Amino acid sequence: MLVEKDGLWYRVLKARYGEEWGRLKEGGSHCSTWWRSMCRIREGLGKGVGRWLDNNSRRVVGAGNATFFWHDIWVGEVPLKLKFPRLYELTLNKECSVAEAKRDLCAVGGVERVWRRHLFAWEEESVRECSILLDNTVLQDNVLDSWHWLLDPIHGYSVKGAYHFLTTTGAPSDRNMVDDVWHKHIPSKVSVFVWRLLRDRLPTKDNLARRQVIPTTDTVCITGCGGLETSAHLFLHSTYSALFGTMYGAGYTLLGCPLVTSDNIFFISHQWRGCLDSLTHL
Repeated sequence: MLVEKDGLWYRVLKARYGEEWGRLKEGGSHCSTWWRSMCRIREGLGKGVGRWLDNNSRRVVGAGNATFFWHDIWVGEVPLKLKFPRLYELTLNKECSVAEAKRDLCAVGGVERVWRRHLFAWEEESVRECSILLDNTVLQDNVLDSWHWLLDPIHGYSVKGAYHFLTTTGAPSDRNMVDDVWHKHIPSKVSVFVWRLLRDRLPTKDNLARRQVIPTTDTVCITGCGGLETSAHLFLHSTYSALFGTMYGAGYTLLGCPLVTSDNIFFISHQWRGCLDSLTHL
């Protein structure tokens, strides 16, 4: 989606949701759940990996015509709109390319037509810092701007490389959870269910109301107990979860482990993991 902008899928999604700063827009609350999830991949997948896609991608400037001066990460570690927020607020053309910025900021008398008002002295110092960045940037008219994948600079991006990064990055407890849930001897449908449960992605009424699938007034637990229907409530506190609670406590008693109650299903899964690990080392 970042590279093949002439492809059929990009053109279809652009017509449906629009484009902003060179990237397809999410489309708001009325877009499909699938497309919203695709757009939020850049925000992080799982815990401990952060904005893994943006953090490992850099824009390599050639001619500078297809790289956004303020929005793309093409110099340094963050977009220039975050490094110079005041200048970004004052600029007239927030979607200018690197080539356009170099032409306007470095041209004699060009600075005056870039900003929406006369700049203060401390703001002009930031402009000089920006100009130094552009002076040190050599544009090559016959070279296209491209993406650089930091995890594999030689071969570039691959699904295998991204998967390896996501499954080996983060806290050790998170990696253990991945191995436990996606075990080869566990049926796929069970793994999917548990994975969604641990990340609160099941279609409980509170999640459905938050996604505007059902009214916010219709979130009472389906068991009739009167509580808010959440994953933790269904599995730990509702009427039908009493049997689960009994088995939960009996399991700890049988294993000889101290029981610490919690309303967090993710914490409970870590308890089980730690208890079983301690038994395997006896």
